[in-house]
Amino acid sequence: VDFRGGVALEWNKAGIPHKGWSCVDVEDIAEYFDDAEEIEYEQCEMCGRERIRFVHIMRHPDYPDELRVGCVCAEKMSDDYVNPRRAEDTLKKRAVRRKNFNRKEWSYNPAKNTYSKKYKGEYITIMQGRYGNWGVFFAGKRIWDYDGSKIRSMEEAERIAFEVFEQYHTTQEERELQFWLEQRRF
Repeated sequence: VDFRGGVALEWNKAGIPHKGWSCVDVEDIAEYFDDAEEIEYEQCEMCGRERIRFVHIMRHPDYPDELRVGCVCAEKMSDDYVNPRRAEDTLKKRAVRRKNFNRKEWSYNPAKNTYSKKYKGEYITIMQGRYGNWGVFFAGKRIWDYDGSKIRSMEEAERIAFEVFEQYHTTQEERELQFWLEQRRF
């Protein structure tokens, strides 16, 4: 067995299928890191390449374990040279959007006890409720629970604000189309 950096190189290991794998997920392991933090990159379990940020989780019907690999190995293992790259590109673009979103400062409004920011022409607001939990307000939505849990801190509310923005943000063009479609109903 060939080892590089303490990880067995599965390409050289007997009994490991080389083709027929399916990608079940792709993770950005630095999704919640800020620029000041040191990212703990992973190492590809198939080839040993270090500093994998976007980890493709691969599964094979004839192999008991999932393997965490980089994009190139995911392409080879699945014999798909389009979708692994597309999935990784989607996560890279999301990371850039998150970084841009986080660059905008929150403005505190003492009269309302709220924090707001304008991003892509729209306002998103965070406020602390009377019982200590936090809420995110955007696009007519008031969100006090996210993924089945109360929002417990300003930091968590800031993280969730990006998720809410991603989910509900529409472009001016999309809003205009929706307006005209609704007008046609009358």
